[in-house]
Amino acid sequence: MLFGVTSRMIQLVGTLILTRFIAPAEYGDVLTASIAVMTAGVLTSFAFGQNIIAKNSPPEIAFQAMVLHVGIGIGAMVIVCAAQEPLGNFLDAPKMGHYIYGYALAHLFDRARYVPERLIMRSLKFRTIASTNAIGELLFTALALAFAKPWGAKAIEFAAVIRSVVQCILFFRASPKNEWLAPTKLKAADVKDLFLYGLPIMIAAVSDRAATRWDNLIMTKLFDAAVMARYNLAYSLAEMPVNNIAEQIGEVLMPSFSRMEEAQRARNVVRTAALMAVIVTPLGVGLGAVSQTVVAAFFDARWAPMAPMLLVLSIMTVFRPTMWSAIAYIQAVQKTRLVMFSSFFRAVVVLSGVAIGGAVGNPVWACVGGGIGYGMHAIGTIVVAGIVCNYSVKNYLIGISKPLIPCVPMFLAVIGLAHVLDDAPKLVSLVVQVAAGAVVYTLGAFVFLRPAVRDILRLGREAIGKRKRS
Repeated sequence: MLFGVTSRMIQLVGTLILTRFIAPAEYGDVLTASIAVMTAGVLTSFAFGQNIIAKNSPPEIAFQAMVLHVGIGIGAMVIVCAAQEPLGNFLDAPKMGHYIYGYALAHLFDRARYVPERLIMRSLKFRTIASTNAIGELLFTALALAFAKPWGAKAIEFAAVIRSVVQCILFFRASPKNEWLAPTKLKAADVKDLFLYGLPIMIAAVSDRAATRWDNLIMTKLFDAAVMARYNLAYSLAEMPVNNIAEQIGEVLMPSFSRMEEAQRARNVVRTAALMAVIVTPLGVGLGAVSQTVVAAFFDARWAPMAPMLLVLSIMTVFRPTMWSAIAYIQAVQKTRLVMFSSFFRAVVVLSGVAIGGAVGNPVWACVGGGIGYGMHAIGTIVVAGIVCNYSVKNYLIGISKPLIPCVPMFLAVIGLAHVLDDAPKLVSLVVQVAAGAVVYTLGAFVFLRPAVRDILRLGREAIGKRKRS
């Protein structure tokens, strides 16, 4: 979490600076190119890594998984590069082809490092993964900023390639080579098992990417590339609490749950969801409360229309991590079809919400529609997973809902302060709002969430104690 938060914060600062050099329309074109490559990559990725983790696969299987994963990826990138012109015209971003080759090359390096990274994850060496990803993100930010003025959006493409190359090298060096570097001919039975296990998760991954990336393409279709760029940046800011904290916790859950007994797993799925909500919910709601001040403080007039989008999207992203504990449970017990159906449902309701909201209203209403879709998906997934996996749905929903109680006075206090400090310098106003919000939520948490707060403090003390002893 420390590595993730630090690198993401520096990346955020870098993004804020980049907006001074890159116009929204140009930023939208490079984003469209990255989404096209990402979509092709996800459509041809069959979650071989989850198979390796869940089944503790031997080196021969891991090697076959790597050969398949890289080989399929090469074919996918050749097709994307060849179809860049019709893709650009279809997506109303004809200039995206200027950036497609760099992102395709970066994706191939990401493919190469996939299996070694999953083996490190299987060993529960999360610090290694976090530090490597952090190095890549910091390098990306530094290079993008260094070349933004002379190269424009091309600097982002170049930085993405170098980031992928460096991360690939570092993961190869850190990986247990005896667990995958075992040259073996492809065997029909092993290949079949890899695809049968991974196909539902691949469909789920496609649906996840659709829900979190194809909405950008809808915004381009409904409005234009500049609106899409503002929407995407607002979404990225809104995801900060999820990416910086909840995502780090979520990556630990599946390997951890896979090592637990059934009774222990059923207890901890509810507990981890509740603890994650206590930490993440106030961050999302709080970011929404200060959204107007954030945009006014850090962006120029070209990006000002993203403020109301940031308000809606920040509160919307609170829903995303609420069901990650349930999803990790499902993957650990190898009920991957449920993950597939959940993700497909998410893509349908979120993209439909964005499209309907944007068609009948404006970009802000598109955000509202997506938020409604996220809420429907989160609640539906938790309920269905609880029925199938036999954990307490009632306790789960209560655990993730309670942190909203102290968020109400926090939100009202921050909004009130924003009006009082309207004439003050925006950075000063932002610092005061954040500090006041933190104090109000903390006091409310000790009143309404005392058992969960005590649990978090106890876990923190234990972690610090273990670190000192090691």
